[in-house]
Amino acid sequence: MIRTLLCFSVTLGVWLNPAPAAAASEAETLVERLLWAVGGRPAWAAVTSTVVYSDQHRRDDPNAVGAVSTIDYQRSRLRIDTTGISLQQVRLIDSEGDRNWRVDQQGRIEKVAEDPLARDLRRYTAQIYRTVQRIAVRDPKLRLAVGRNGSLDVYEGSTRIAWYQLDARGEPFAMGAHDDDVGVICGPWELEKSGIRYPLWVSRPDGSWRATLRSLTVNARVDEKLFTPSLAADQ
Repeated sequence: MIRTLLCFSVTLGVWLNPAPAAAASEAETLVERLLWAVGGRPAWAAVTSTVVYSDQHRRDDPNAVGAVSTIDYQRSRLRIDTTGISLQQVRLIDSEGDRNWRVDQQGRIEKVAEDPLARDLRRYTAQIYRTVQRIAVRDPKLRLAVGRNGSLDVYEGSTRIAWYQLDARGEPFAMGAHDDDVGVICGPWELEKSGIRYPLWVSRPDGSWRATLRSLTVNARVDEKLFTPSLAADQ
């Protein structure tokens, strides 16, 4: 009799409070639509590295810059090379070690101060493409949810690290990180390599920053020299 009552109580509780299960199911549906639209879970789960070249513009600066972003997914590290008129900078971010460096315009290597480092690591944690790859491999540290506006929200612990708004095809047309509810808008995900897709362009909604993605390389061998501070200035 007691066992029967306990089973009835559990069943009644699930019946009266189906929202968490329903919300989880809805988030999983959004994830599958997203992954399908940008190349599929197997293709993204197989990614070990990416190199993206983009032209970037700022509304208050007439000069465009070129940016090469190299992500090593296997070692959780990132290198960003930015070049323009009288500008050549290198930024190294290693989320798993104490190896975070910057090369200034004079070619001098300097370690990054704590505050900028914390900011960069926070950005890297929420990097929108890296988050898609972590979703694809079912990273157990991530939790999925549906936002107030129907977005797919991605949490690590209690912190929202990324969000994606999807169109009817499942492609993100807007996405952002952490508590930035404005984020960026992006064009069709038609830059394809090795089965995965990136958007052709990304922009802040007000046009204050925009980027055109020119090329994508996937799963190239990562040269250790790219992440060695003593050699970074020579690359």
